Amino acid sequence: MIMLNYDFYDIHGVLLAIRANPTAPYHANAIKSIYEVLSSPQIDNKGESNLIRKTLRTTVIGVEDTPLAWIYVDNVYTYGWKFIKDDFCFSFLAKGFQKLLTYASNGNYKQLEDLADALHNVPIFFADGCKNFKKAIKVQFSYYDKTYKTNLLKELSK
Repeated sequence: MIMLNYDFYDIHGVLLAIRANPTAPYHANAIKSIYEVLSSPQIDNKGESNLIRKTLRTTVIGVEDTPLAWIYVDNVYTYGWKFIKDDFCFSFLAKGFQKLLTYASNGNYKQLEDLADALHNVPIFFADGCKNFKKAIKVQFSYYDKTYKTNLLKELSK
């Protein structure tokens, strides 16, 4: 998979929307769409701008007056863009989105909110090339791990 760093910022925006209103009916479709993008194989060496926004536009309906309304506007990237090709990034986030989808599908909104909260900065870490990823993640995941008696870093890194 190849994506622009700005698509990771868009994933961050979706996670913030989920965290702010986990019961919104359109979140399950948004989560599923992002999961499919993150887990799809790369078939060529091309990257597409606004990939996440374009995908969400075709799969998520009725978000015109919601915190996800930004998906209807394409960004024009004139500065600071870079392609991210690291399979670990995509695998890690795909596993996180798979868990989010399970919680959204089961109506487990508290755990959906907590997982979105734990994951919301991960796309930023990947987009900005976080120098000490494990330390940053440990802090980011501490509440979720303590609350749900899990090791999310280990689980998503497999």
